Amino acid sequence: MTDINKIKQARLKAGLTQKELCDRYEIPLRTLQGWEGGSRKPPEYVLNLLLRCIELDFSPEAEPTEQEDLSVPKKLIFLDLIGRPLKEPVLSAVKQAYDDRKVQYIPVTDYEGNDTGEESLKGKLYMVLAPEEYGLDMGFEFRVKEV
Repeated sequence: MTDINKIKQARLKAGLTQKELCDRYEIPLRTLQGWEGGSRKPPEYVLNLLLRCIELDFSPEAEPTEQEDLSVPKKLIFLDLIGRPLKEPVLSAVKQAYDDRKVQYIPVTDYEGNDTGEESLKGKLYMVLAPEEYGLDMGFEFRVKEV
């Protein structure tokens, strides 16, 4: 199968028009028309990347998984700073503060104070903003892990 046929077959299998494919992957329409028409040839790495993206985005197996992930609510586990589950009555107080949005997320930073964007395996770190309202000590920190 030629490169021309590979792109066109993948596009048709995904049920996309040329314009839809171009809009989704930000490819100029004339470029795709040139590839499929045979007047232009995509670089091998572009061809492989495009075919892989189409396969991943439009494979029948991928769609139900994405739908399932979206429909299943995440369960939150509230942990202390070293990763142990919180116990009552602290757990109830922390859950209430979290639900009331009286908490502040504390990002993971490097030595220069830059947000690294990384989260601990033990969960995201938060601090209760008004601990006295919930019967907690000042500066109470906890972790929230989604499962």
